[in-house]
Amino acid sequence: MTTLTTDSALVRVKAPIDSLAACFTEQALRTPHAEAVVVGGRRITYAELDRLSGSVARGLAAAGAGPDQVVAVMLERSEQALAGMLGVWRAGAAYLPVDPALPPERIGYMLATAGVRVVLTASGLTANLPAGFAGHTVLTDRLTGPPAQAGPGRDDRDLLAYVLFTSGSTGRPKGVQISRRALINLLFSMRARLGSGPGHVWLAATSFSFDISMAELWLPLITGGRVVLATDQQVHDPLALCELVQGEGVTHLQATPSGWRLLLAAGFGQRDITAITTGEACPPSLAAELSRRVPVLYNLYGPTETTVWSTGWLIPEGGAGGVAIGRPLHNTRAYVLGDGLEPVAPGVVGELYLAGDGVARGYADRPDLTAERFVPEPFGRPGARMYRTGDLARMRPDGELECLGRVDHQVKLRGHRIELGEIEECLRRHPDLAGGDAAVVLREDSEGDKGLVAYATGGDAVGLREYLGQELPAYMVPAAVVVLPELPLLASGKVDRQALPAPSSDSYRDGDEYVEPRTDTERLIVRICAETLGRDRISVRDRFSRLGIDSLRIVSLLGAARRAGLTVQLKTLLMSETVEQLAASIDQAARSARSVVALGLRQALEDNDVPGASVAVIHNGEISEVTTSGLLTPGGAAVTEQTRFHVASISKHVSACLALRLVDRGLLNLDQDVNIHLRRWRIPGGYGPVTMRHLLANRSGLSPTPATWYSPTQDLPSLVAVLQGTAPGQEGPIRRDAAPESTFQKSGSHWAVLQLLLEDRTGTPFAELADEFVFAPLGLTGSTFRHDFDDQESALGHDAVGRPITEGWRTRPTVAANGLWTTAADLARIAVDLRHAYRGEPATLLSPGAARQMLTLQHPGSFYGLGTVLDTSGEDPEFGHAGEVVGFRAISMTRIASGTGFVCLTNSDGGKAVLTSTADLISRTGPRSIR
Repeated sequence: MTTLTTDSALVRVKAPIDSLAACFTEQALRTPHAEAVVVGGRRITYAELDRLSGSVARGLAAAGAGPDQVVAVMLERSEQALAGMLGVWRAGAAYLPVDPALPPERIGYMLATAGVRVVLTASGLTANLPAGFAGHTVLTDRLTGPPAQAGPGRDDRDLLAYVLFTSGSTGRPKGVQISRRALINLLFSMRARLGSGPGHVWLAATSFSFDISMAELWLPLITGGRVVLATDQQVHDPLALCELVQGEGVTHLQATPSGWRLLLAAGFGQRDITAITTGEACPPSLAAELSRRVPVLYNLYGPTETTVWSTGWLIPEGGAGGVAIGRPLHNTRAYVLGDGLEPVAPGVVGELYLAGDGVARGYADRPDLTAERFVPEPFGRPGARMYRTGDLARMRPDGELECLGRVDHQVKLRGHRIELGEIEECLRRHPDLAGGDAAVVLREDSEGDKGLVAYATGGDAVGLREYLGQELPAYMVPAAVVVLPELPLLASGKVDRQALPAPSSDSYRDGDEYVEPRTDTERLIVRICAETLGRDRISVRDRFSRLGIDSLRIVSLLGAARRAGLTVQLKTLLMSETVEQLAASIDQAARSARSVVALGLRQALEDNDVPGASVAVIHNGEISEVTTSGLLTPGGAAVTEQTRFHVASISKHVSACLALRLVDRGLLNLDQDVNIHLRRWRIPGGYGPVTMRHLLANRSGLSPTPATWYSPTQDLPSLVAVLQGTAPGQEGPIRRDAAPESTFQKSGSHWAVLQLLLEDRTGTPFAELADEFVFAPLGLTGSTFRHDFDDQESALGHDAVGRPITEGWRTRPTVAANGLWTTAADLARIAVDLRHAYRGEPATLLSPGAARQMLTLQHPGSFYGLGTVLDTSGEDPEFGHAGEVVGFRAISMTRIASGTGFVCLTNSDGGKAVLTSTADLISRTGPRSIR
């Protein structure tokens, strides 16, 4: 009979405390001044975290939260989030972690299913709540009054601890209810196994919605250890995570096998840490690789329904042989049973059932499914239950359990448990599949990387994928969609999943026409992509994100590019959306390599045939110097600090400041339908409402505006004419190409609508609005969106070899996107003020909330906030924008933490080489590196 418990001496582990809420508060009393959490450069002691959680507990209690009620916690990754979850427990309630990036419909379903009446969030995130939510909202940034005092540790083990939603085969996610008894058992079992104590430092880089986060968050905090909490930006950057491991002396690190591959690709080397692989099956090759780099390596197994982990195996040195899931943790029983719940003999495959203290209550508001999955334990005490995992397993000759896959169509992908049926049901609801069918499978490419592929008998592949992106979390959206006349069937009438064809490279594309590589660099990058992805026929204009190059593959691509001899930085790769863009950046950097840093800005201008430039340097959060060199035009006057340059797309950065300043004034709402205020033109119907957030984040789904530039003497079409489609050479009006948030596309249409919105709402021309709300408050006299200026010297544009552009410059009707003329000093002043606001320091333009909205990634993989570029690949995130227009090149970038940055403006198509040389010059002469 295959029945396993822990060794007899360890079967029961008695926690020294019967109160989950008191586990932390009593530790805080023992070590009040010890560091509890490190996040974003901030260090929070146990006493400070205790005070924050007490304030949350008081606020929640005042809102009506109490024992066994579920409180949704929708917060960004910070000490406030940890304090929020602790505060929920101190109020007697259970928490439901909610990712603000989820579709509103899914958030609404989760809140309703879990019975949430109170949501803990922040002012800047309330717009993410579904419109129909009628409960109480407690804002962490509005809490006042003294914190709730920690009372005696009452026995709270029978109360709920948390609710987590996992994928459901019927199309509805399942809310797993975990008791405090179960979580206490998990934590103290792992404390006994790992010998946890004050010297342990855990890296916490897992989503709060993923159950393995429980160990890395709470185990150190109940044993006097320290949590190194990765920020929302760092969790997606393996290089930043490796830096945290090194810089903070991390001793314990867990990741899924996919996550470990990413860390290894980013340079994770020999480390004196305890490593844990979990969340999905660990391949033997990976186990062998990790065991050579760390002294202790565990493989831990467990479904969400049995509280994080149920079994574990200490992987032997060398990791030879298959990877077992080991033996049960304390107070846990494991059974391998046949179809009739009869025990099978050792070595025989059966279904794995788990019982003991870790078994969940069941599924929220799903009594039928609870009864199906949580069944009576025939070998336990009366009334005991066991969970049917759906995993196939057997006992090995050495007595260790081995997991052999799934009974059903549930899969694990990058640590996420996914019911393929949920995606299939979502596809079947698409109007184009009425009467049709769909199937979803997990496929593995030649490199062993896995990805979801969907098959449908109707509709358009690109449209279906965009539809899924609107309805499902990002991790559930297939990388490819294949449209077939019909699905292959078995004799039984079921889908023959083995006969589904492998997707072609076109299945991963955006639907644009194929463009062959034209340069040596493009050809090399295409070859690298094809080898890395195992695909052929890659267009140089295919977006990396749609080719399947996500955060788990980007480091592999970077390594392959470097091995092929390309000089490329991670930032360059992240900022490039296509092969075409990446190749252009690499080639431009190579051409600028001849610029000798020691010669400075003047030498860079001479080397690259650029007439003039202006540079402002920011150190320690303030402007440290402004430097100019060259001429307005060959033979003309010299560039001075007052010289205006055309800065093209940097205009978006300033326009976003203007828009958010109007939001701060209460004139506009980031998440309100913009058609409410549009008067001269309205966004057509067909999809959901477009908001100002969609416009600022390039996610409105609107079709592009014409890429036509006009000289100063040409008649400029009106903004309304462009939107209506009556501008010269325009084929039709701006239309709805996709649902909001379903796509990321840099286009002037977002900014044309934003400009019209601001003008229609205020009744004031855009240039005058910028003067009143941005430039005048900061005392900026060198900046304007007007094009009839003659009161200040302005640089004239030149081509790549220094020849003047006919009539000096070009423009477009959408001045919000590309119409700004400014000085380097003025742009630096805006950057300094924005950084102050983000850090909660005295600032002129924006409130801290508005600045943080602007400098928060709005779409994973896009590196865009609201009207600004964000580089979160390093420990110190950068914000700003680049600008490129006929005759001019410019850039403005500033680091948030160190306050180091620069602005460089040039008057030539060859100016990008000067920008690169200037960045290199400052990085070598300044106190911190600027990449």
